[in-house]
Amino acid sequence: MRRVLRLINEVSLGWLLAALFGTIVLFAIGFWLLALAGSSVLEFTYRTGPAKGFDDALYFSLVTISSLGYGDIRPVGLGRIIAGTEVVVGLAFFGMLVAKISSVKQDYLLRRLYSELVDEKLDRHAETLEKTSRVYMTTSNMLLNGDIDPELTTTFKSDIHEATFFYQLYQQLRGVRNLMVAEEYHGGFFGDVSDILLSRVYAAIQSMINHTMRLLERNAERSCSYILCGNEIWIARVATLADEIACLGAKGSRNADIAAQCRELMELTGRLRNEGLPAIEAANQARHENGDATTCPFDPEAAAKRI
Repeated sequence: MRRVLRLINEVSLGWLLAALFGTIVLFAIGFWLLALAGSSVLEFTYRTGPAKGFDDALYFSLVTISSLGYGDIRPVGLGRIIAGTEVVVGLAFFGMLVAKISSVKQDYLLRRLYSELVDEKLDRHAETLEKTSRVYMTTSNMLLNGDIDPELTTTFKSDIHEATFFYQLYQQLRGVRNLMVAEEYHGGFFGDVSDILLSRVYAAIQSMINHTMRLLERNAERSCSYILCGNEIWIARVATLADEIACLGAKGSRNADIAAQCRELMELTGRLRNEGLPAIEAANQARHENGDATTCPFDPEAAAKRI
């Protein structure tokens, strides 16, 4: 019963009207064919003789399904059972029509409210990811430039994994993925939320993965030593979540720009898995073979001059 109600709710008003018209014609054809076969199913009330024309049958079917019952044509014999069935079907149709028409405004208001609530959630995620991206780029660049002492920051290195940057990024992406999956399961999301917010989310994720690849291209050994090594498991999980989020957008969004942005992000996560993670592993191995001899690039005097 729940599936039937859900199906009725999903059917558009136009399809419901078309189904009603089809039912009227179908019953009219039934009356007409029975009359042609010699069965007495319809008779004129105010003049003798049966009603055999298709126009008579169509007229009677319309009057019957709408429960008007003018009485100029009346069913007899088997026609009574058919006419009674058509009345029941007509009552059901008109009940659904009334409910459908009255719910159009309510559905609109509920959809607007739903969109606003989901937009608020997505806006918070976008803002958090953008802040995270700025922290990542600023801190990592300062570490490689020697503007801060690596020993004075635990952004990327910590005895507690839950305190590192990449674990926090993983949790943020997990929240975005769960929001998308849950809302899509309940019948909405990409057709309701703001495309601008979606673009901000994808752009922030893309910028962080791009920056990771640039760090490795710039100086793989130092990037590994100060930022990436020890975080391989969370970087891999970030890549997986980013790929899932991009896949959801590529499949669900009707905006061509968003879909293209998602495809670019999937290509980027593929590069991170196929090129970035092996580069981190190779740099980490070289670091251990060299006895972790990477020199600290931090120069207090140079940093003071830049302030």
